[in-house]
Amino acid sequence: MRAAVTMVEVETEMVWVGDLAKAETLLSAIEGHDSADIELVTECDGEQAGLRILVKGNDLREVREQVDSLLAALASAEAKYDSNN
Repeated sequence: MRAAVTMVEVETEMVWVGDLAKAETLLSAIEGHDSADIELVTECDGEQAGLRILVKGNDLREVREQVDSLLAALASAEAKYDSNN
C-alpha cells in the first residue's frame, strides 16, 4: 500500500523599509519577477516606504533560488542608488 503524497508549498516573506525614493529604485529592479508577489507599501511614517516581497514555490530549493535572484537584483540596485546619492 502506497502512502499518499501531499504537495507542500513553501513560502517566505522579505520586508524592507526605508526612504520612498530608494524603495522606488529597488522596486523597479525587481518588478516583473514572475515568481514573487511584490508590493510597495507607502503607509509608513513620513518619507518612509516599504517593500513586501512574498516568494512561493513547490520546494525549498526553488524558493531559495528565487530569493537569491531577488536579493542579487536588490543588492545591485541598492549599490547603484547609494553611489549616485
